[in-house]
Amino acid sequence: MNILILGATGRTGWHIAQYAVANEHKVISIIRDQAKATIPGVRFIEGSSFDYDLLNKTLTGIDAVIVALNISRKSDNPFAKITSPLTLISDTIMNLVPAMESNGVKRIITISAYGVGDSWIDMPFFARLLVRNSNIWQAYKDHDRQERILRNSNLDWTIVRPVLLNNKNKDKYTAVIGKPDGASISRKGVTRFIIDVLESGKFEKDCVTLY
Repeated sequence: MNILILGATGRTGWHIAQYAVANEHKVISIIRDQAKATIPGVRFIEGSSFDYDLLNKTLTGIDAVIVALNISRKSDNPFAKITSPLTLISDTIMNLVPAMESNGVKRIITISAYGVGDSWIDMPFFARLLVRNSNIWQAYKDHDRQERILRNSNLDWTIVRPVLLNNKNKDKYTAVIGKPDGASISRKGVTRFIIDVLESGKFEKDCVTLY
């Protein structure tokens, strides 16, 4: 399968790109900094993920898109300074949807977060308090915007809402529609789920909680 991955140099996207190549998919990624083009087997194109003309050109021959973008901070500290545009994800999705439609590409899988949208009320109180009063809130707001854009599109979308991400070296996951029964999941677990769903065609037009 020919896959366009946006966010392939991020901490989760890096795993997704590597795993996709290992599973014999052909991977293309648009990145801002060519110096980060270090994943063997991935064809990197330098540019902006929300450049419509570039997206439209790159989507030629693509079968599916995976979006692993996020609002970046200087560190994992929830209050650390934000280093990326506050609407990076939604601006990308806003231009990606028509570009996909123009090229006849229907399948898209995007990473959001548990607590976004209708799952906000199900988050533990103290988790909501932290998110709402820190810079994590900016990412949640933009994830909400991207989810609404996708839900209103004609694409075959899957929205992935993982709980707290960790870097453990295991790829197990549990996927549910609704509330999770666990507090964390590894980035490798998210990666395996995304490629499993991509290859199986499951969870189209579903919002999936991962733990």
